[in-house]
This record gives sequence, C-alpha cells and structure tokens, in this order.
Amino acid sequence: MSDEDGVIGDEPLVDGMILSVRLRRDFTVTDAGRLLVAARRLYCELNPDVSADEARALVTCAADALFVILEHAGLLGDATDDRLAGHAVDGLAVEGWRAEAVINEPFPLSPDLRGNCLRGDVFAIPNRYKD
Repeated sequence: MSDEDGVIGDEPLVDGMILSVRLRRDFTVTDAGRLLVAARRLYCELNPDVSADEARALVTCAADALFVILEHAGLLGDATDDRLAGHAVDGLAVEGWRAEAVINEPFPLSPDLRGNCLRGDVFAIPNRYKD
C-alpha cells in the first residue's frame, strides 16, 4: 500500500498481484414480514426446482433474506461469478469470495458519505464481534 501521497491502493498493476475488495452495504429493515416473503419468492426464482414450502424452510432469518436478495440483485452468487469469469481473457482470474451479515451494527453507514468519515475505519469489526 502506498501512503506517501495519502492514496491507498494506487500501486502499479503487476502479474501475480492479489486484489481483494471489501464491500460494505448497510440496510435498515422497515418491514420484516414483507422482506421475508419477498426473499422466499426470490429464492424460488433463483431455484426454480424448489417449492414455496421448501423456500419457507430454507429462508428463515435476517442473513438468509439478505443473501438471497443480494444474489438476486447480482451482487453475490453464481451469476456474478459467471459474469466476472468472463474477464479471465482480459487477465483477471476470479478467486473465492466471502460475505458476512452483521446484525445491529452499532455504527451503520450513512447515505451521506461525509457522515461515515466520523467513525474512522468503516471496515473495522467492533470488539463485540472479535474472538
């Protein structure tokens, strides 16, 4: 990482370099019941061989609902991996990915990006989540 000019991540692109992206999006649940119903419907769209009863049994909590919605939106999952794999011919090999749902984050991001600077490192894990 370069910090001489205050910019982090402006290193020259070189073969063998490992690039990692940490993406954070915060959401507020405004209607839990409707969100769970929508997530189950989307799960069935993503998995046409699954019945509505199976979707109810599989999509049961906040993390389930969020991951289904993110996959349906194309931010996670096989469809995203397939689209990114198309860049292998451009010199970008897709590696693995991980996602974590954090419930009741004590300092949620603000839609106003300026407000997020007050907290410092927006990717720092609060102590209550550390081992």
